[in-house]
Amino acid sequence: MQKLKEEKPWFVDWFDENYRMLYRHRNSAEAREQVHLIINTLKPSKTAAILDLCCGEARYTDIFRKLGYRIFGLDLSETLIRFGKEKDPDLNLMVGDMRHIPGHYDFIFSLFTSFGYFETDEENLETLQSVYAALNNGGVYWLDFFNPLFVEKNLVPETHSVLPQGIEILEKRNVSGGRIIKDIHFKYINKKDVANEENDAVNRDVNGDVSGEKVYQESVRLFTRECLEGMFMRTGFTLLHCFGDYDGSVWTPESERTILVGRKEL
Repeated sequence: MQKLKEEKPWFVDWFDENYRMLYRHRNSAEAREQVHLIINTLKPSKTAAILDLCCGEARYTDIFRKLGYRIFGLDLSETLIRFGKEKDPDLNLMVGDMRHIPGHYDFIFSLFTSFGYFETDEENLETLQSVYAALNNGGVYWLDFFNPLFVEKNLVPETHSVLPQGIEILEKRNVSGGRIIKDIHFKYINKKDVANEENDAVNRDVNGDVSGEKVYQESVRLFTRECLEGMFMRTGFTLLHCFGDYDGSVWTPESERTILVGRKEL
């Protein structure tokens, strides 16, 4: 009997041109607010080696670099790394897996919920172990994650939007099996409206033909603060801070974010 082809994890295909379009209006002010909090809290030296883990197209990496910091970016998506380099060729960006981080750093940042992607808790713990191994002694890890209590309380089951390019997006969200799952449907309203390279890349089959629609999925583990702190301590980190938002507010069950900061002891 022929063995069925193993299904690829959701994050292998998702972070492409469609992802960029869905999150095209990301708040740069929000990103700068977190960068400001990081700098004020950690006071990193301009000569310190910093890694923006799962950097995407380098939104945060670019801010740090322009402030004079020595920062590198790592992401699994070749597409997002390519766009990041096109925007700024001076950025130090590389393609790689967060479970196998190359090099050593004084600071590693996981920003905008770039954790909890893997199916098992063991694989997610492997990410923390990879971070720990890649940090120099005394190095610090900053994890910006959502607060699952806030997510579940404020979950919007379905949203619909239409892009100017003639693309309809339907997002369906639910909580299942301890994960927040979002199915994202891209559909052309009128194929002839697809005129430029970015839009044309939205939906192509293996033969390069534009198709009518495409479906993606996001699936992220709903780690509570207590669970994350336990994973930090099992990995060997000493917990330094826990914030509830990018303004540095104290974490509460109503907080939108869970931002944990841990240090690798000497």
